[in-house]
Amino acid sequence: MDLFGQRELAELLAVQDDPPYLSLYLPMERITSASHQNPVRFRNALRRAHEELVRWGASPAQLHHLLAPLEELADREVFWLYQSDGLAVFATATYTCSYRLPWRFREEIYVGDSFVVAPLVPLFLSNRQFLVLALEKYRVRLYGGGPTGLTEVERERLPLDLWKALQVDVPEPLVQYRTGLRLGRGQIMATHGHTFEREDIKRLVAEYYRMVDRALAPLGHERQLPLVVAGVEYLVGIYREISSYPLLLPEALLGSPEQYSLTELHAQASEIVMRWSDAERRRWLERFWQLRGSSPKAAEELTTVLQALYEGRVETLLARPDAELWGKVDRFTASLQLLPPQTPGAVNLVNEAIIHAFATRVRVYAATAEELPPDTAMVAILRY
Repeated sequence: MDLFGQRELAELLAVQDDPPYLSLYLPMERITSASHQNPVRFRNALRRAHEELVRWGASPAQLHHLLAPLEELADREVFWLYQSDGLAVFATATYTCSYRLPWRFREEIYVGDSFVVAPLVPLFLSNRQFLVLALEKYRVRLYGGGPTGLTEVERERLPLDLWKALQVDVPEPLVQYRTGLRLGRGQIMATHGHTFEREDIKRLVAEYYRMVDRALAPLGHERQLPLVVAGVEYLVGIYREISSYPLLLPEALLGSPEQYSLTELHAQASEIVMRWSDAERRRWLERFWQLRGSSPKAAEELTTVLQALYEGRVETLLARPDAELWGKVDRFTASLQLLPPQTPGAVNLVNEAIIHAFATRVRVYAATAEELPPDTAMVAILRY
């Protein structure tokens, strides 16, 4: 699984190149007896993409520059061995990227003047993506989670083994050890004798977890992914003491991670994320209704919401993912024109608002029609 957060979306939306832009979405099979279908499905999609690009009017040179990297990807055997539930691919003549994501997309191919990112919207709502950090005393594992399962994140992201991370010898077993270990800020832990004391082990583990936390920090700050910690209470307590991760959830999955299958780990972690996310969602809904009618910080008129989004004044967006509101909006003048869905150039304004909010680090939560004012597709709580 590849991590896809605010940073990746912002980079995708910032691509500036001559059209055509190709956006390709495919359902994938995880490591099962059906996984051999993945590269076949991709090659078939490339043939259809070629046809769509020719129909769009792409020149032979554009076709070559755009499709050659994707044909190379089709031949990369290791890539196809490790898939998630969906594959999203974006390409222009000078830019190519692909993401293996925990969402089963419908097979869709778009060719146009910009990338189409609307199929990604379900991943942006209510913390559908999250991380699980499985703590053991002398090693950790990091999983990326989504609606359909967990996948271990690339191991090189974290110092997986305490002894290697701290560059000390593995005791046999934790005896006959004598060294001075630098713990930072000029402090040195000296251990002598035949065994580690409990406090020595705790300090070793805490220093190791600090290294893990430093490696995790960019995922929290750049992608805003909530983190569930799984482990025995003693280790979870040590990690909480030292962690600076910005979205470390207050509820942990207690017990040795090894006692859970990956399916069980996903189910338990998903429930924790859902409880936390729904509590946050309800808190912001209550805040909106408290402000509505008494403060201009509660915005529900469509033009006001969109203008505040583009001006960076929105703190939280609450939107109905089932709503379809088609039109065109000028981000510079904030002028809005509602149009029939099939009008050339018309976009689903709800999707556009969610995408822009997510890319600019605005909190986004799904809401139902009953939770919002009548005939309202989205509301916002403004910073000012």
